[in-house]
Amino acid sequence: MHMNVKDGDLVLEIGSGNNPNPRSDVLCDRYLRDNRERAGGFSIVIDRPFVVCDGYRLPFADKAFDYVICSHVFEHMDDPIAFAREVTRVAKAGSIEVPSAISERVFGRGFHHWYGELDKGILAFTRKREGEQFSGFFHRMIARSIWFRRFFEDHENVFYLRTEWNDRSPMSIIRKSVQPAWTVALDRRIDRLLAKAKPEFLADLQFYFQWMARRLEKKIKKEIRRFLWGQGAAFPFEKLRCIVCHERVYRGGDVLKCTYCGKEYKMDGVIPILL
Repeated sequence: MHMNVKDGDLVLEIGSGNNPNPRSDVLCDRYLRDNRERAGGFSIVIDRPFVVCDGYRLPFADKAFDYVICSHVFEHMDDPIAFAREVTRVAKAGSIEVPSAISERVFGRGFHHWYGELDKGILAFTRKREGEQFSGFFHRMIARSIWFRRFFEDHENVFYLRTEWNDRSPMSIIRKSVQPAWTVALDRRIDRLLAKAKPEFLADLQFYFQWMARRLEKKIKKEIRRFLWGQGAAFPFEKLRCIVCHERVYRGGDVLKCTYCGKEYKMDGVIPILL
């Protein structure tokens, strides 16, 4: 994802999960050990300052960050509009990525609640109904068929929606209701798209080697970052706020305490738990 992030910007990532963005400075996620809603069920990655918190009550001061990254989180939320208010509250700018309606229909999971659409800067969410995604078959295809993975990456702009916002161009999110004609038209678009998916030996071979090289480079960078984090790093506690009264919290031993209302929060090693 291209992002308008400056070198000195402090970047927060919400819902960082098992694949945090390399540019993020601080990570947060609701679930530390529950991997049911993470891609492939992979465990969470913690290789830089990390906070356990709820997306509807982010424990940060207003505009505490220069930029916020929120990738593949909105579709999990029961109330994307309320979540958007918190996302825009804690940062001056940011970017969002969600599955498109096509992607959700083809690959969607049962714990995804919404179809996403992006039109003229407005991100719209339509509530899914149970049993509306094919998911299992196409997840197996992308895991086992290099030609289908190549097809997916060649059409990534169709499967993923990306939008960026700042104080001058605020994020706009609306909710829509499902119309039968919309679902029929969506399936026709999917049929036309999937008709293009086919093996091509030379293209697939070239893609395979490029893909493996990218994976190796990414793995090496991850391991280096994990090692450096293990050597000890300062946590920006000054950015944290009590989720009850929004005042500063301070560390005292194994707890964080709000000196205004007295609320205490546990620490899991070096990880603040602000729930």
